[in-house]
Parts: sequence; C-alpha cells; structure tokens
Amino acid sequence: MKTLIKSLLTVSISSALLSHAANAATYEVIDLGLVDTVKNTYGIEQNNVNQSLLSGQTSYNFPVQFQYLDEDDFDAIVNLADQSHEQVFDLNDIEDEDALRAGNPTANDLAWTIRFLRARSGDTYQHYGDTFVFVNDGQETKQLTVFDQEIPGTGELSRSTNNVPAGITDDGWVYGTSSAPYLPLPVFTDNRDEEVVHWVTHSSDGDPLNGFSSRGWVSFDGESIVELVPFEATYGGVSAVNDININRVAVGTSSVDLNENTLEDINNDDNLGCFDNDWVGERVPFEVCIYRYKQNLYFSNAIKWEVNTDGSVNVVDLGTGVVNVNADDERSFTSSATAINDNDIIVGYSNFWWDKDETTPSKNERVGTFAAVFKNGQVLDFTDRDDYFESRATGINNSNVFIGHMWKSINGNARSKFFYADANSEQIVPVFPEDFFNGSSSLAHDINEHGVIVGEGEVETFIDSPSTPRRRHGFMYDINTDTFTDINSLLSCTSPYTVVEGRDINEKNEIIGTAFIKQDKLDAKGQPIIIDGAVQQEDVLRAVYLRPIEGGEVEDCSALEEKVERKGASFGLWSLFSLGLLGLSRRFFTK
Repeated sequence: MKTLIKSLLTVSISSALLSHAANAATYEVIDLGLVDTVKNTYGIEQNNVNQSLLSGQTSYNFPVQFQYLDEDDFDAIVNLADQSHEQVFDLNDIEDEDALRAGNPTANDLAWTIRFLRARSGDTYQHYGDTFVFVNDGQETKQLTVFDQEIPGTGELSRSTNNVPAGITDDGWVYGTSSAPYLPLPVFTDNRDEEVVHWVTHSSDGDPLNGFSSRGWVSFDGESIVELVPFEATYGGVSAVNDININRVAVGTSSVDLNENTLEDINNDDNLGCFDNDWVGERVPFEVCIYRYKQNLYFSNAIKWEVNTDGSVNVVDLGTGVVNVNADDERSFTSSATAINDNDIIVGYSNFWWDKDETTPSKNERVGTFAAVFKNGQVLDFTDRDDYFESRATGINNSNVFIGHMWKSINGNARSKFFYADANSEQIVPVFPEDFFNGSSSLAHDINEHGVIVGEGEVETFIDSPSTPRRRHGFMYDINTDTFTDINSLLSCTSPYTVVEGRDINEKNEIIGTAFIKQDKLDAKGQPIIIDGAVQQEDVLRAVYLRPIEGGEVEDCSALEEKVERKGASFGLWSLFSLGLLGLSRRFFTK
C-alpha cells in the first residue's frame, strides 16, 4: 500500500472500463519522460495528488575522469573500437585518437571509453552507475540526487550510484534504495613502487570504511534524504526500502547479522586478511581490503522501520519462515518485505522448508524461496510445491487482497504467472487468472482499492532466449469481473506508444507505466545522430501516465494492422531493466 493519507476518491470501476464493448472508457497517454539528461525513463508510481515517481537510465555526457587513465588504458580503448566497431550499430572506429588521449574525445570516442569502463571489474577504475530518480509534480520533472557526491576537484557528481526508486506517498514522501558513490582514494604506492588509485564506496560523511552497496532512504520534502540505517551496520551494512504505509511504517530488507567466516577472514593477521601487514599497507590500502570483503559479509532479513517525522527510526527484524532448524545446520536463511498496507499486514518472500510438513529437518534439509505473508508475528507460506518452484508477493491493498507471481515449468521453460489472494483467509489460496496465453510469463505490480491489478506479460509465442526475449505489454485485470485486458487495446489506434508495463494504479484508476516510442537518436553527448542528412530514429522507453477518458469508446482497429505488429519492436521492460535497477535488489538482498 502506497498512501499516507486516506483518499477521499471513491470512483468505482465497472466491467465496461475493461471490456472491448462500445461505450467503454479508453485511456489517453501523457508522456512523463521528457528528460533531456537520459535516454530511457520508467514509470514507478503516482499518488492521488498528481505527483509521479520515475526512474531514468542511460545518461548523456558521462563525466569520464581521463586523468585516471594511463597509456595502456587508452591503447585498450583504441583496440576495443578497432575490433568491435563493425558489430556496434551507429559507432565508428576511433575518430580522433589524439583528442581522446588528451581527454577531449568526440561523442563516438566517448562512447567507446564508457564501454571500456563498464567492462572493467575491480576497484582500480572509475565506476559507471547511470540510474537516476526523478519526481514529476504534474508540470515538470526534476532529478532527486540521493547519495551521489562530487568527485574531488572536479565539481561533477560521480554518477556512480545505482538508484532504485520505490514509491511516492500522497504526502509527497519519496522513498527507495541507492548505493553510495564510488570515489577515488588518495594515490597509493604499492610494494612494487607502482602508483595506484582505488575507487571504493564512501558513506554520506565521506568515510570509505562505511560505504555501502545499498541503503534504503526516505525524502520527506523531495530534497533532503533520511537514511534507513541497517539493523546490522558494521562497515556500512546493507538495506532496502520497498514500501511505506499510512502509519509511517516502512518495509524492506536489511542486514541483520555478520557472516562469521568472512569476519574471521577480515580480522586475520596473515593470509591476506585486512590486518595482515604484509598485504594491507604494502599492496592495498586498509579501506580497499574491507571493501573487497563486504559482498559476502552480511546476512539479510525482512525488516520494518517505524519512521518518525524527526528522522528517528525504530527497526524490527521480521524473521523468516524457516523453523526448527537442525542444531548442526550452519546455513543462514533470508526474507524480504515488499509491501505493507494500512492495516500493517506485510507481504514479500522468504525461505521455507521445501517440505511444508517437516518438523524435524535434517542438517541439509531442502529449502525454497516462496511468497510470504507477515502477519501477527508469523511468516505464512501458501505455495503449492507440486506446481510451482518459486514465488513472490509484490503488493497489497487495504482490503488485504495481495498480489504476486509464481514460477512454474511450461513446456520445459520457466514461466511466471501472476496471482491474487486474500490475506484474511484462514487458509490462503492464490487465484491465477488467465493472462495473454498459457505459455506467457506475467508479473503483477500493483493493486488498487477497487481490486484492479496492473502488470506486464509476454505477448509473443516464439521460443525465447536471453538474447531474443519476447515482447511484453502492460495489462489490467479486474478481480470483480474476472476481466483481463491488454492496456494497449484501450489506447487510440493511432497512438505512437506501446505500453510494455503497468506499474502502479491509483484510486482514480490512473495508471503509471512504461511505453516504447520513437525519438531522435542521440550520441553520447546528447546530440542528434545524422546520417546522409537525416536524423536517425530509435525506440526508447518512456514513463507514461494513463488517464481514463470519461465517456470514451474503445476504437475498432480492425481496419489497421494489428496493434502488436503496428507498434514495432518492444522487447519489454524486464529484459532491459533487469540489467540495471531491478537486478539491484535481487543481487544485494539474498544470502
């Protein structure tokens, strides 16, 4: 649930809204993504007072710090372009090598430099984050800088942070999860007399020991940031916030304990431990040693924070669904809270024993990750292991109806199917509506108080692969009438947009989501790409606001090409977004 004030709007939704019959309401598309600093924008959530939260990705004019590249690095960039330019559309071989080495590249050569940096691993190169938070107030869109800081001596933000905006309340609270910026440490001379610059995360007060890969946050005014400090914050810790309710309770995930094996390695005074004087201080700085161990240092659980307006926070560990653990079982188990309603019922996912009836588990008892309801101090499990091998709950309304998706095998392929269920039931039984077709993967993202669900699903039937994903369309589903509808069928036949995701729906049945649209193709410096005198076009993802048209009618598009074909390639938000933002929380908050 995403509201902090009760909506006075009681607009009812009828079956006509979601039908294909005449006199049914249609939707108009309002583009929220006109942000000139990034190529792609994504709709995350809107509140009931016309404010929207967006995410942005693929920025222009990335501030490469050329002074930290040596001749070997420039040679590698030149070789990368020489070997790859024929396979990369709209990029040429290096255009001006002298200007590149002088730190003043053309847009083409800047793009190759960015590709080079993105391919680097470790802590001896500048990091490329490139995901941003934007807030639209109904008239203009502004960027919210969360934890990013200026690179010393440059006056430029590092743009190395990963930002996952989660929601915006009716009070205008914005919340989400972000990483700390990667900033350079002072030049370090190692035992081979080589000067090395290491880039590690720095906390908000500039401390490289307490930098974090992920930290939940809340902004009460759209400018200042309140950090949701982890339950276990040694060396920074990790946390994420996914939802906030009317009672100012935030839920998400936090580090709750330390991996004792990793901590032992850190404290080791020999064998490359951080207190090994032959390693630390001779080959790497102490801060770098700590940074390298952090990825395996924390165990995480579902958490709730009771947020006070003065910025103080009470933190509660919600635990996991694993019970009666064998005394010899040394594994750690995890959980995550994804949504909370105004009744303080929380949903998410957790580890559970695969065998639901197991009361005396063995040392190596099989464990699965399944959708969970956190209620009355219990972590409830309801996934049928015979049909589904993994599941998540993703949202809940104030009637305690919650949504999510479960994975099953269909014709030998893993597919997700969206569901809804009643958290009030003594025995929770998920309902799986029919979606686009039997083998289509579908995800539910939000449910409003009228019982209307929005999400996304596959609309193509070919055998897909990671390199050729199926296209996706946004959908609406009305629980009351058991009506499933492709959102695109409610738009004008001549609309230039293809909605690939319905992300959020408010009490006025207004939807925020993401759509494909064509626009001028821009280079790495944000300038149009012109070939043979013509500005090139490309498909980009745009955050869109979909508003019902009172008295509108669904158009008969039979005289035109079918909408799926007419609208062009739209491989869906999942494949693109999962490379960046959506992958962040999954990566950082599993043990």
